[in-house]
Amino acid sequence: MLRTLFSAILLFILCDFPANAWWEEGHRTTARLAAYYLTPAARTRVAAILGVPDTPEAVADGLAVASTWADEIKKDRPDTFTWHFIDIALQDKKDQIPARCPNENCVTARIDQFSAQLVKDKAAADPRMDLDALRFLVHFVGDIHQPLHAVSDADQGGNCESLSEVYEKARNLHALWDGPLVSDVNPDDKALAAELKQELDGLGAGRMKKMAEGSAEDWAWESHKLAEKVIYDKLKIPTEPVEFPANCKAAPQAILDDKITVEPKYVGEMKPVVREQLELAGLRLAKLLNELG
Repeated sequence: MLRTLFSAILLFILCDFPANAWWEEGHRTTARLAAYYLTPAARTRVAAILGVPDTPEAVADGLAVASTWADEIKKDRPDTFTWHFIDIALQDKKDQIPARCPNENCVTARIDQFSAQLVKDKAAADPRMDLDALRFLVHFVGDIHQPLHAVSDADQGGNCESLSEVYEKARNLHALWDGPLVSDVNPDDKALAAELKQELDGLGAGRMKKMAEGSAEDWAWESHKLAEKVIYDKLKIPTEPVEFPANCKAAPQAILDDKITVEPKYVGEMKPVVREQLELAGLRLAKLLNELG
């Protein structure tokens, strides 16, 4: 069972880590990268929804601003808290994903829901009625590519895994992946998006099309397996029994007692992983948005 509404509120009160997933840099980079690959028709529709001029620059800036809105409203909309992630246990198989998303209150279901809403409302008289759906969609596509938003080892996606030393304000594993690992690649989202576009363009259209394929469940499972490989296995974090504690105080004692040491070598090895996740997120978001034109 996913975290309850009470747990969500409790987290906002008790946790000392930033609440934003991928923080601003990751979400804005994903949004700007997607903007590069919009069709003219999709750009026009997105511009209308955002209420910005129909130019590449204005749409990219508008999407970047929109990309963090879902985090900014979480304290006022605690009902949306579980929409940002899906708790897939390390022991789970892919066909168990639907069971980890009760009542469609998880990131995979919400990506599907808001994408479908925007496509259905393509001919809406007032395109601004879809503003919230667009802002949620942009944000959640970013979230699902943060590996710790698709995994749980009885640790709330790494939120309960404390670091032995604070790393650039990050005190736990989830916060490390949300912020420092992105900002260490490049803290300037506009410049980083341009860098990633150059890399992607060098791969060719066929390769980029292949990277953009898949469903929200496919992307969640991909992130889940990545988390298993480059986070839990690489950092030698023991696998705990399948359970989903309501808060970190209720996590297994082994997790509470353990402190994870993050070496500079690990941070360096994760930079290309972060870059690829941002590239995948940008291309996949563009694919979804291009269906709106």
